[in-house]
Amino acid sequence: MSLINKSNVFTFAIFAVLIWRQFPVILNNFQPIFHPSNILEVEFPPLNQKAVTIFWATWCGPCKVEMNRLKKSILNKKILSEKVYAINPFEEVSVIKDFLKKNEYPFIFIDAPAIAKKLNIQVTPTTLFVENGKVTTLGSGMSLIGIWRAEWFLDSN
Repeated sequence: MSLINKSNVFTFAIFAVLIWRQFPVILNNFQPIFHPSNILEVEFPPLNQKAVTIFWATWCGPCKVEMNRLKKSILNKKILSEKVYAINPFEEVSVIKDFLKKNEYPFIFIDAPAIAKKLNIQVTPTTLFVENGKVTTLGSGMSLIGIWRAEWFLDSN
C-alpha cells in the first residue's frame, strides 16, 4: 500500500488551499490602522473593541442576505450598529452610494479597498471578527449560524 495515491494528494491539496486562505488569520498580521475616505472617515480596524466586518458587493445576493440578518439583529438590539462595518472593495463609490440610497442598513460603510487587498479578500460575502485591531475569525459565503456567531462574539467579554 503506497502512501502517495490520488486520494492522499487530493486531501493534501484541499488542506493546503484551506491553510493558504486562512494564512492572514493564522499569522494575525492585521495591525495597521486604515483611514478610509469618501463614505465615512473612521478608524479601522477599531482598537480596544470588537467589531464584525462584512466584505460585500451590490450584485451579490448572499451579501444582501447576510447584511439583512445583521440589520435585523441591530434593529432587535442584539448587536450595536457601531460595531458592524461593511466594506465593498470591488465597486466604485458612486455605485455603492446609489445602492445605499435604495437600501438602508444601520451599520458603518467605509471605503477601504486596501484592507481587502491586504487580506486577499476575493469572495463575497466574507465576514471578519475583529478584536483589538486583530482578525480573530475569517469566513466566506453565507452561513446559517453566522448571525448567532456574530451576536455571541460581540456580546462576549
